[in-house]
Amino acid sequence: MTIGRALLLLLLWSSWAGAEDTGRLAALELRDQYGNVDSLARHGGTPVVVVVVSVRRLALIEKWERDLTDRVPGIRFLNVADLPTDVPVDLDRTALTLQKKVPPGVNVLMDSGRAWATTFGLDTTLPNLLVFDAAGQLTARFRGRWSAELAAEVAAAMPRPEAAP
Repeated sequence: MTIGRALLLLLLWSSWAGAEDTGRLAALELRDQYGNVDSLARHGGTPVVVVVVSVRRLALIEKWERDLTDRVPGIRFLNVADLPTDVPVDLDRTALTLQKKVPPGVNVLMDSGRAWATTFGLDTTLPNLLVFDAAGQLTARFRGRWSAELAAEVAAAMPRPEAAP
């Protein structure tokens, strides 16, 4: 990628998700399939990978979480299911379906308003991995199915937790 193209992409991205939008999104609390509420803001002080994918493609996230947990000890995840807007969605039924289809221990937040996808202009037919540092700043973006090469890139982009003084 040329420097000019990279700068153009950065400018386009900044118009999609300014600091104000990211701040509002960080505070957005969503419910997972077990009724727990979580948000990016609740993980303040810790680097986080937010995985945003269509609810119809959730099977694609398990490899990401398993692999990155091995590569980056202490990594934190927020898995966000982008719910369709073209049909009515019953969150209680969706939660029951997620409980049956998603492995135990993998919590998935239900984004019925598509806030994550809209704010960052994401195509959620494949997983989107958004890397946030301990201050809640977006530091890297990736998109795609799991592969060893892409997982290595994501792991290398993960900010390491700062050592306690």
